[in-house]
Amino acid sequence: MTASSHPRPRRSVREIVWLVRRIAASVALLAAILAALALGFAGFGVREEMFDLDYAVGTLATGWAPALALLGMGLGAAALVAGLLVPPRADRVVSLLAIALGACAHAGATKVAALARSNPPIHDVATDWADPLMLGAAAMAARGPDANPVSADARVQPQPQDPDLTGTPVSEVNVRTCRGATPLILAVPPAAAFDRVRVVLAREGMSLTTENAAAGRLEAVATMPWLNLKSDVVVRIRPEGPGARIDMRSIGRTGVADLGWNCRLITRLRRTMAR
Repeated sequence: MTASSHPRPRRSVREIVWLVRRIAASVALLAAILAALALGFAGFGVREEMFDLDYAVGTLATGWAPALALLGMGLGAAALVAGLLVPPRADRVVSLLAIALGACAHAGATKVAALARSNPPIHDVATDWADPLMLGAAAMAARGPDANPVSADARVQPQPQDPDLTGTPVSEVNVRTCRGATPLILAVPPAAAFDRVRVVLAREGMSLTTENAAAGRLEAVATMPWLNLKSDVVVRIRPEGPGARIDMRSIGRTGVADLGWNCRLITRLRRTMAR
């Protein structure tokens, strides 16, 4: 009888549990690592212009990341329990690491999902839709042919986040969701208001592209921190009684949704200009 003809010894139940536990712990850690990578890659990909914010949020940050995180936590917990019930108590460190990393990734994904749910799927915010501000030729050329359209009657574009909103006037969405998007009345002459606006835009780190004091008009480019997404901002200053009225509009260049960035930008600018 040759050596190869000897039957392989059967594994005991305990050995099978050890093997399954080790595999589960390893897969759990791998899943948790992939969840964290998916979450991080979502932001990196947007910043490097590999894909837009809609894909980053809808597919990576709130799709793959939480699913992988749950898999890592579930398998990690199962492996940990198996390690406590069936000695030796091996693979506990790997299991705990998978649970902890998975929990962190899931918390990050949950935060992104909450931010997406709490903000409408738009990228256009204005303080005056009765006489909407439009971008000048230089700003439109800088946006490029593939950028989001700029319209006086902007409508919510088709998107999966809230399909029922598709086609709704952005003006109606602004009224419901962005309280800071209202005109600002200053008790100073338009020339002084123009100077104040210019200083505020510069302090915000925006790149001024248009300065027309005679027309009371300024245009600038704002960049979202971390993600490097750009929005074009236009400001109009008009006489209002003895003072001046300031209207603004901020329009994201790419992606349907902006996670509320343009609303927060307009609100912050308005608050700073009012000081």
